[in-house]
Amino acid sequence: MKIIATTVPTVSYYLFAVSTSHGIFPPLTTTFQRIPPKGTDSQMSVFSCMKTDVLPNLIIRKGLVEDFDDLMPLLQKGDGVLTTPPEEFFLDETLENQNEFQSVLVAEDPETRQIIGLVCMSGGMDKQNYVTKNYNTDVYQKLRHANDTDPSRAAAPNSFQITFFYLNPDYENRADSFIEPAFAEFPTCEYCFISLPHTTTEHSLLHDFSYIPLKQGLTLPNGVWLLSRRCLSPTVVRPTSEDDYAELDAILESQTELSLECSRKMTDLLREAVGHQTSGYKDGLLYSFTLLDDTGKAVGTTLIRVLACEEVHSLRGNFELDSIVNFVPNGCPDYSGTDINIDAPDNRAQLSATMPALLITQFYVLPSYRNRIRTFIREVLRQTQMQLAFYCLSLVDEASQPLLAELILAMPRRIIEHSEEHPPDAEDEELLCLHFISKKQLSDDVTKIYARLVVIGASTTGLAAVYEWLKIPFLHIANIVMVSRDGIPDHPSVETENWSVDTLTWLEREYMLFRIGGKVRIIEGTIIDFERTEKYIVTDNGFIEPYDHLIITAGRQYSIPKELTSKHLTKNGMFELSNSSQIHKIKQHIRESEAYEDELSNAIIYGSGKKVYTVATSLTQIGLSPSRLVIVSPEDTSNEEDAIFDDPLVDIKVDKLMESLGAKTYKNYVLDRMDYDEDQNLSSVYISSKTDSRDDQKKKVAEIPATMFIYCHEKDIDSQILSALNKRSIVFDGRVIVKYNYRTTDPQIYAVGPIAMFSGRFGPSEEFESFNPLEVGRKFAQAVLGFIGVEEFQEEIDDNDQAGLEPEDAVAAESEPQNILPKPLPVYTERVSCRVQLPNHFHFFRCHTANYSEVAGRCRHLTSSNARGDNYMRVSIGSNKYIEAISYFGSEEVEVHNLQTLVGLPESLLNIVYAYEHSRNGRDQPTLDLLKYLRGKWTYALYYSNFPTFFEDVREKLANHDETKRLRNVIMEYVEKNGLEEIDEASRRTLIESVSVDGSETRKLIEEEMIKFLHHNKQHFPTIYYLPDMNKFVPPVY
Repeated sequence: MKIIATTVPTVSYYLFAVSTSHGIFPPLTTTFQRIPPKGTDSQMSVFSCMKTDVLPNLIIRKGLVEDFDDLMPLLQKGDGVLTTPPEEFFLDETLENQNEFQSVLVAEDPETRQIIGLVCMSGGMDKQNYVTKNYNTDVYQKLRHANDTDPSRAAAPNSFQITFFYLNPDYENRADSFIEPAFAEFPTCEYCFISLPHTTTEHSLLHDFSYIPLKQGLTLPNGVWLLSRRCLSPTVVRPTSEDDYAELDAILESQTELSLECSRKMTDLLREAVGHQTSGYKDGLLYSFTLLDDTGKAVGTTLIRVLACEEVHSLRGNFELDSIVNFVPNGCPDYSGTDINIDAPDNRAQLSATMPALLITQFYVLPSYRNRIRTFIREVLRQTQMQLAFYCLSLVDEASQPLLAELILAMPRRIIEHSEEHPPDAEDEELLCLHFISKKQLSDDVTKIYARLVVIGASTTGLAAVYEWLKIPFLHIANIVMVSRDGIPDHPSVETENWSVDTLTWLEREYMLFRIGGKVRIIEGTIIDFERTEKYIVTDNGFIEPYDHLIITAGRQYSIPKELTSKHLTKNGMFELSNSSQIHKIKQHIRESEAYEDELSNAIIYGSGKKVYTVATSLTQIGLSPSRLVIVSPEDTSNEEDAIFDDPLVDIKVDKLMESLGAKTYKNYVLDRMDYDEDQNLSSVYISSKTDSRDDQKKKVAEIPATMFIYCHEKDIDSQILSALNKRSIVFDGRVIVKYNYRTTDPQIYAVGPIAMFSGRFGPSEEFESFNPLEVGRKFAQAVLGFIGVEEFQEEIDDNDQAGLEPEDAVAAESEPQNILPKPLPVYTERVSCRVQLPNHFHFFRCHTANYSEVAGRCRHLTSSNARGDNYMRVSIGSNKYIEAISYFGSEEVEVHNLQTLVGLPESLLNIVYAYEHSRNGRDQPTLDLLKYLRGKWTYALYYSNFPTFFEDVREKLANHDETKRLRNVIMEYVEKNGLEEIDEASRRTLIESVSVDGSETRKLIEEEMIKFLHHNKQHFPTIYYLPDMNKFVPPVY
């Protein structure tokens, strides 16, 4: 029981239920007492035990001068000291000079009476004023006495500070024993506070304290944690009554956290909810509950609505809830058979019972009682007999930040996309942001991190790192700040023009997590300097933001070379696509320029990547005629290795598309010079072929009349960020140099994404742009969590790596000692995708495995297109029979999120090679329409978000199956006996038949697991799968 009490220190009572026919385990009779049953027919006996019966409270008494000799040896060890001692801290004098403003308490073990803890406290207006001046205490009325009209009281301190705290680590779970005696030492003070570094790992003492952030613009190294005397008393939760109106109205009118409109809305809804208070709770109706203090005064309220079974299933369908919440608590999933025919009803409408849940619509609790929020929610769930609470937010909703800190963020589920040929049977409810918590999770500990994480740049990698921090259910990070020149960019699906290549990283409903709930504070600006000692950054618009960990994830922008900048950038008509302001200037130039009335005026797009075509598309979307577009590519992209769209045939098709629209394309041409008119407006651009440029005498120069030149060829780091890095001696060589764990020269500064690269001392590495930015961001986020003290991720840290990258390791790394091997670099394995919107409503999509460049030469390419050559698709199958890449070009918009899930899976899941070969006509040409084949409704199970997890689970079970192990031994024996390095196809088929024939155990395993998977998720699939009854084959799992 002591282990249980130590593991869950926040639990005050323990219950033990046992059948009345068995009785309690004899050793527990000394601590557990039987609770009398309410009735006489109970078949269970319930026993209870208080935490103090297992772990008695510490003995807390006033410190004495005689305690000095016992305390000093303990303090000198350092273990258990929470606070940094104040300057000129002399314990003997502190013990001797105690008075009404200064007090010392010591803790003794209740059994041995040895001193094991010490707390020093002091009060005074100077300390209170320091806190109210520098920290956001407005919601606590700046720590003033509540409802006190006595002027003399207003000048008296209303708080005291814990200036020093020590507790033997073995007793940390009993740190709360100090709280009530501490308040008793300062009977007139309502608040207790403690100042600690923001990086402090949450201590048991702080469990009931609330974190108070610094005021904007201050850079103090410490944060403040505050506790109100009021929250020491018990609270009660009950349904709201009409008698509560006056008190709740007063609370909502006086609070400053919610808008006036929101508080008035809550007031109106309270009246509506009270009218529904009955003995039972009905689906769809609004109900209200009130949190009361020990005097019966209202201190908080919430409005809830009971959710119908259909609504819970809708939430499960739209969010990844099943992996965290067990929606079948009785252990009996529905494995009954389903019917299939043309007139069969949609099984998704026949919803099975699920966990009863409610939706929190409004919530407010006074700041002093916010350590009781979990108790409040638990009591509401108990009284309504619900198991799960949801909290849903849209872009226009005001969020309750204290409530969000206690809830778990639900990750949006990637819904199966439907083609126009097969639209969904019913419109799925699409909620923007959902938080939740269950009864069980209300008892789970949450790791709270207050270290200040400042992320520079809203690149995809940076956003992916933030996304990873937000999605961890047992973690709450209070201080995440993102500094970005343009803030959080819009999602590609809502932009009127798509100036960039879409990496298909986020669905719009996933992307909304950065905009809703205020979990990430956004500063619009660019870093121009930072201070490494005092740890703060300065932005170009005057913001000063302190940090504990500085994370540089800014992307690289298109930057006109210096030789062109000095001559042309100050003149009219030359643009670089570096940020949104440049795009605004391009739009303004097109709207205001009269030159486009001249048929000879053109817009030149200079570059060699896919970005060129997104720019061309955007220019046509804002009204520029395609015939005015001129694409100049300085690279030769005629071969497959250099093809812009990774397939020469697609390059040809895109060139023909641009030509048909009247656009001109010059490949393998470079800029020669530019001409301007007398008003310094661009008038002509001269280009020359690279094949002729080596010989100036033979060089042929082509003149293109133009009034706009858009540069999108080579990228570089933002000049202001570069200046700041150089000024503060962060090692830079074209990119920020980092170690294998993403640390720079300064161990508290990290870099990742396009702006960074690994040090050469760790061996060769590819650029971060080559990999999936979500995966890069996720692995980076986990590494940072290890450094800030989250135990679950500390294995990511090398014990010998306590500092950042040394400057001399930057470019030419010094050799390691022969007996020390450098740590390996992170390995990225997830697929990479892109989508390009082309002019005239054409689309390009491509997804490939991380190592596709290594296996491309050995791939077999399956291709198809329609009679017009439109809707071209290529599926690349590797020598290992896995799908290595899928690409598409055509005028029809395809289900890209479906298609990218297939990359990295065995082609045998689709039998696509078999279907392709058997579609050959009399001229031996395949006729299979790949796009139509992959849109078949029978494929929908493969596109479901949980299928990859299911597939990996089955692979793991097969790898450990007895038949598989026997086959592995047979294969090894066959290879060794025949001296083979590789098994031929015929032998492979013969060997595999032993585990794939009808009746084999492995085949039975695969079939059963697949049917179970379809049963578990049948509410998300169309009624095209016949599922046999599995109840007798699958016993309940409790």
